[in-house]
Amino acid sequence: MAETYTTAADAMKNGADAMKASMHTQTESAMAQGKATLDQVASKSREAVEQGMKSVDEMAGMAKGNVEAMLASSRAATQGIEAIAKQVSDFSRKSFEEVTAAARAMTTVKTPNELMQLQNDFAKTQFDAAVAEMSKLSETMVKLMGEVFEPMQARATIAGDKMKSMVGKVGGQ
Repeated sequence: MAETYTTAADAMKNGADAMKASMHTQTESAMAQGKATLDQVASKSREAVEQGMKSVDEMAGMAKGNVEAMLASSRAATQGIEAIAKQVSDFSRKSFEEVTAAARAMTTVKTPNELMQLQNDFAKTQFDAAVAEMSKLSETMVKLMGEVFEPMQARATIAGDKMKSMVGKVGGQ
């Protein structure tokens, strides 16, 4: 009977050791799975934070580009308006000088026919100059509008391309 007791004690000890080993294995397995899950969560969190930071950087870059485009448009508008003001001022000064010269010439005429001829010539010259100046001014205005709107159009194109890219990424996922 003592042998049985030793065997039973050994069996119990072996059972306890087996249970202890099994629990240790299960605990290690659970810990490894928990660590793997935490590593995966940490990795996904890092990716999400990096993607968020990238998006913030892209939005900041877009905003900066938009402000730069508006400043470029403003500079173009300012320079264009200054050029137009100078053009109008130069034309006005030249026109005033021509009117003054014509008035002096009219005071020296000897006959009414000579006065009429001088007035007709002056009117034709002034009309031709006004038409030429309006044409030149129109060209300047068209060019100015292109220069003012070009930076904003470029930004709109970039924004459109960015939206297409984002839609493509969302659609591709």
